[in-house]
Amino acid sequence: MTTLDPDSADLTLLQDRQVAVLGFDAVGAAHALNLRDSGVDVWVGTDPASRLAARAEIEGLPVVAPEEAAARCDILLVPGSASSERDGDGVQRLVDEHCEPGDLVVVTGADAVSAGRLTVPEGVDLALLRAIGDGDRVREEYLDGRGCPALVAVEHDRSGAAWATLTAYAAAMGALRSGAVVTTLEHVARADRVARDRIQTQMQKALESAYDGLATQGVEPEVAYVALVHELKTRVDQVYSAGFGGTHPLEQAGRTVREMTSWLR
Repeated sequence: MTTLDPDSADLTLLQDRQVAVLGFDAVGAAHALNLRDSGVDVWVGTDPASRLAARAEIEGLPVVAPEEAAARCDILLVPGSASSERDGDGVQRLVDEHCEPGDLVVVTGADAVSAGRLTVPEGVDLALLRAIGDGDRVREEYLDGRGCPALVAVEHDRSGAAWATLTAYAAAMGALRSGAVVTTLEHVARADRVARDRIQTQMQKALESAYDGLATQGVEPEVAYVALVHELKTRVDQVYSAGFGGTHPLEQAGRTVREMTSWLR
């Protein structure tokens, strides 16, 4: 496992750069607030008349329209919700029209890039920073002086400075306090697809099969549901916090990740 070196983070690289966060969902809010509290100049790009804008303004963050945010920033954060299939066209237009050579686009998920829904113009850098934790957890860990670990990757380093800028960004987010694991966007996208396609599908099939078996034995539907779904949650929580307890390489990876996450140590 390769991680970013905390000692290599140079936060001065962010001093004269404007960061814009598209939207203000839980992930975007965590990025905006953590960066702001680390001394980075941050704007929130969303409809100034929206409820999200009101929430950002309560937190003391300046709000501008997405077009203005993209046009005036040097680093543009695109949370996964902003680059979804529903909103992806609008984000792509902002990037195409307003990002300039030397700018950095940071995404929090790999799906849009992997699927070709999000590309960057020539000369623009593209990177991933995906926290191992939801937005609320990212913020809580930062405020507690720790930090959520993260997965980081650079897809395009056209400026030659993408890694240095991303390292500084990760440090300002608090991620380097726990560790930032270096990977690629394709690896993250591939892992996400397998997790969705195999785990979710097989889990649903196993539950439905067990439910049907209990139903044929005359067990009340509600009893079957409670037994199966509650058992599933118990086992998933156990795996998340302590692993399976076996010898598969999955266990070693789990121990490594749990050592990086303060709430699971």
